[in-house]
Amino acid sequence: MKKQIIIVLLLVLISISTAKNPQVTILLKAAGEDPNTLVDFGSIVVELYKDEAPITTENFVRYVQDGFYDGLIFHRVIKNFVIQGGGYDRYLNRRTTRSPIANESFNGLKNERGTISMARTSSPDSATSEFFINLIDNYNLDFFSPVYDSNNQAYSKYGYCVFGRVIAGMDIVDAIAALETDEYDRPVTDIVINHAYISQTSPVCAEKIIGDINGDCIVDLSDISLLAMNWLECNSVTDDCNN
Repeated sequence: MKKQIIIVLLLVLISISTAKNPQVTILLKAAGEDPNTLVDFGSIVVELYKDEAPITTENFVRYVQDGFYDGLIFHRVIKNFVIQGGGYDRYLNRRTTRSPIANESFNGLKNERGTISMARTSSPDSATSEFFINLIDNYNLDFFSPVYDSNNQAYSKYGYCVFGRVIAGMDIVDAIAALETDEYDRPVTDIVINHAYISQTSPVCAEKIIGDINGDCIVDLSDISLLAMNWLECNSVTDDCNN
């Protein structure tokens, strides 16, 4: 009985300390009839998959925290494909970014409708700040394992890293996709990121720390508790925890 009570207490401690996925809210405005006037256009909430894409999530969160996205537009809109933003302001001035990050497209996540992914150049590890939201299932953008050509040379399709999903405001995404665009796929009505902010905080670890079992970026009592719980559960079944 005492052992069961200890396990329950450890579970409570772990549930309190275990971090949920971070969420980002993107508040949008649209240019009115007067180009200098902006009107509310709704908001999009994105849940970030920090465990599957830790480097990408940390990168995106840092840009959000720095206010980098505020004032930028969705500069590329292709119906039945994607909406893309995070690089240019209304005057097509490109903001200076941090260094590119490693491509985590091999994380098993698919470019399905509603997912958010990193944009990049033809170089696999070139993503910085630009992102896109998939309007349909774009599986052609996914990572594919190495294959071999007729000369036995291996090559891969690196794909585009999925690091989150829209959990609210997909109707706003579709409204952006429905806008008229010019010959460069830019909406004729500017859609501006008025403000992006962290609406659900959570530790994001770009690198796994040895001993950090619950993924909160530190090694503390909750990790020790999890180890203890595993040990207790093991010993409640058998005396040999290695089996």
